Amino acid sequence: MGNVKHAFTSGKADGGDATQVRPSNWNAAHTGAVEILDRDLTQVDVANNAAETSIYSFSVPAGVMGADGGVRLKLAGDMLCNVAGTIRFIVNFGATEILATGLADPDNSNQLQKWTMEVVILNSAVAVQKCWAEMAIVEGTANFAVIRSNQVGMMVGRGLSSATEDTLGALVLEVTVNWSVASANLSFRKEMALLELIPAA
Repeated sequence: MGNVKHAFTSGKADGGDATQVRPSNWNAAHTGAVEILDRDLTQVDVANNAAETSIYSFSVPAGVMGADGGVRLKLAGDMLCNVAGTIRFIVNFGATEILATGLADPDNSNQLQKWTMEVVILNSAVAVQKCWAEMAIVEGTANFAVIRSNQVGMMVGRGLSSATEDTLGALVLEVTVNWSVASANLSFRKEMALLELIPAA
């Protein structure tokens, strides 16, 4: 469950204040806020490597998702695909491969392609989850590339699945990638990651 507390203890005692329209207990925890579980700016470059390789991993603490909370992971980076090669993306939660793509075949180009990925895992019970993901890969010279969805160099993905991992124990959330061949001209880099805790209802 998400909790927000004031940064310091108030000298005023808890309790209603008749001078305020909506009095509240200053020193009490305020539930219902999204929390940051992890922020990661470490670059991970999967280049000249045909082995399945982790680009992000974090152990979600035991019990934090509650009975109906969840986590949301956002990732971003760039990719070079200057020779023929396919790539797979896999998301694991605990012992379950919750999301996995087929072989994606990016456009061959000497331009860096920007990518973003978002993964949401929600509990419907402490050991029952639903999961979805979306991803976009866009080719362009600008650092904020915008192109039409039917243009060469644009790839999008959507995913939906379920799992039965017991979140009362700590569980590792991991994202891996796997190039079909090893080449210095095939590079997939993670630059940023943000993991948020979605509080229980």
